[in-house]
Order: sequence, then structure tokens, then C-alpha cells
Amino acid sequence: MSGKAQCQLWFTAALVLSLFFPPPAVLAVSVQQQVEKPLRQSIDTRQQAQKKVEQWQDDRADLTSRFVALTSETAELVTYSEKLKDSVEASRNRLAAKKQQLAEIKKISEEIAPFLDELLTQLREVSADGPPFLQEERAERLSRMEKMMGDPAISVGEKYRRLMEALHIEAEYGFTTEVSREEIDLGAGPMLMDIFRFGRLNLFSLSLDGLTCGRFNEAAGTWEKLEDGWLREIRTVIAMARKEQPVDLVNLPIGKISGAHSFTENQN
Repeated sequence: MSGKAQCQLWFTAALVLSLFFPPPAVLAVSVQQQVEKPLRQSIDTRQQAQKKVEQWQDDRADLTSRFVALTSETAELVTYSEKLKDSVEASRNRLAAKKQQLAEIKKISEEIAPFLDELLTQLREVSADGPPFLQEERAERLSRMEKMMGDPAISVGEKYRRLMEALHIEAEYGFTTEVSREEIDLGAGPMLMDIFRFGRLNLFSLSLDGLTCGRFNEAAGTWEKLEDGWLREIRTVIAMARKEQPVDLVNLPIGKISGAHSFTENQN
């Protein structure tokens, strides 16, 4: 075998060996790569798993917090619902009571209407009865009462209260006295005089100069002059009504009866 052929044979053998048996350095690198790759994959897998676990823990904490909040809110809503039911039930009871009350008021109103009409009739009668005093004031009060009776916006209770108040005022006139001033005619023409009201019994007059006196004749419905013998008594009762002298017994010509009558001081 020639030298050239031997060289070719050695070259071929070296090439085959290099293919099937790499050098130690190359073999070490290959083994390192084979070990590191699965290890890196394992680490990446564990890191991803750890992230999932942490995310799950965060999600669980969030869900737990929301669950607790929803549970508390649900309990509050249940409590509110119970209170609302109680409130609705109480409102229904109040409504039923109001309906019953309105029915009773309607019934009472129907029953008391004739009684109120009777009170108004009594007020008309007492306003027209007795001597004419405070005519404008009393007529205005009676007119208000008559208008009130026809006003449906005013309750039955309020109508009753006002009528009783008006009757009470008329009744009080019988226990009080007062002195006013107005023009009256005693037969000689109008004259400005002091008018003394003795309860609801009668009216007496005294001229401003104190020299003429009179009384209202209820039977005739006119004023009449009194004799001068009554001047002292009329002056006295007017002075007592004005609190200018103490209360005392005096004789006054009351209607057809003349006698001693106790004078009651005006409390107003």
C-alpha cells in the first residue's frame, strides 16, 4: 500500500471517530445542556405554579372579604326588612284606626248638627233679648257664627267651641257692668250721655253735666227721662262702675220694679 493510500485511510478513520466519539470538551457542553434545560423548565414551572398559588390566595382573600361584607349587608337588610314590615303593619293599624275615627266623627257630626243649630238659635235669642247694648259688636259676632255654620272647612268641634264661646260672652254680660258714651234721645232731641249697663237688666243714662238722667224702657223699646230724684243713684252707680268710689247698695228703677239692688263691680 502506497503512502498516499495510507494517509487517506487515516483521515477517514479520524473522521468517523470524530462523528461517533466527540472530544471531551464538546461532550461536557452537551451534558451540561441536557441537565440545565430540564432544570430550567422545572424552575419555570414551579415559579408559574407559585404565581398561580399566590393569585389564588389573593382571589380567596378578596372573595372571603366580599363574602363577609355581603353576609353583613344581608343581615342588615333582613333586619331592615323586619323593621319595615313592622312599620307597614303599624301604618295599616293607624290607617284602620283613622278610618274608624273618621266614621265616628261623621256619625257624631250627623248627630250633633241639630244641636249646633239649636245653639245658634239660642245665640240669636239671647242677642236679641234684653236692652240694646253693644249692638254692633254683638250683631257682628252673630253674623260670624252664622257664616261659620255654613263653612264645611270648619270642623264640628271648632263650630261647637266657637258657639259656646259666644254664648259664654253673652252670659257674662249678666254679671258685669260698664259705662259707655253715645247719643240718645230722651224726648228733647239727641244728647250725648254716659250709658250705664247694669248686667243684662237695664240701661241708665246720665248727661255729661250730671243734671239729666234716663233709662231704657224695654217694654216700649225707647229711652225715657227719669225724675231728678234718681240723679243721685245714677251718678253713684256710674262712679262705682268707673272705680271712682267703693261698691255700695243703691236703689235703681229696674223695669216696673223699683227697689234695692246690689251693685256688682265690672270685672273687665
